[in-house]
Amino acid sequence: MPKKQSAPDDPVRIYLQTMRTFMRLSTEWTSAAAQTLGVHPTDLVAGSYLAEKGPVTAGELGREMGITTGAMTAAIDRLERAGFATRAPDPADRRKVIIKPKKLPAALLAMRRSIANQIDAILARYSKTELSRMTAITRDIILVFEKQINQLKK
Repeated sequence: MPKKQSAPDDPVRIYLQTMRTFMRLSTEWTSAAAQTLGVHPTDLVAGSYLAEKGPVTAGELGREMGITTGAMTAAIDRLERAGFATRAPDPADRRKVIIKPKKLPAALLAMRRSIANQIDAILARYSKTELSRMTAITRDIILVFEKQINQLKK
């Protein structure tokens, strides 16, 4: 049976296109912010991951980001130079290194704060019920992406 074509004003089609645009712009923002800070976008993502999750081994960070051991070593070198992280020996296993986050650079925090303030103003226009529905939809979409990412990494 042929796939049914959606109408140009189909809410599902419009929402999916909006999500694709959001994801593209999120990636572009990360690249632009990294360039402004003088770091590679991968380093910015890694620094943000560390700030969110806390200390991890180099191997864990590499696996999470889908980066080879060699590439992760170079990325950690750059993270240290940029002030995003420090290396520390793993107290439980001297062969391992723990990557510890440092406070994110003030310039990055200012960029994030600017976006957060603008988004907060937008979200303030919605009711708690509407925000709960948006959160539920977004969480469901996040689960789809996590599942797809895990399948792609296998």
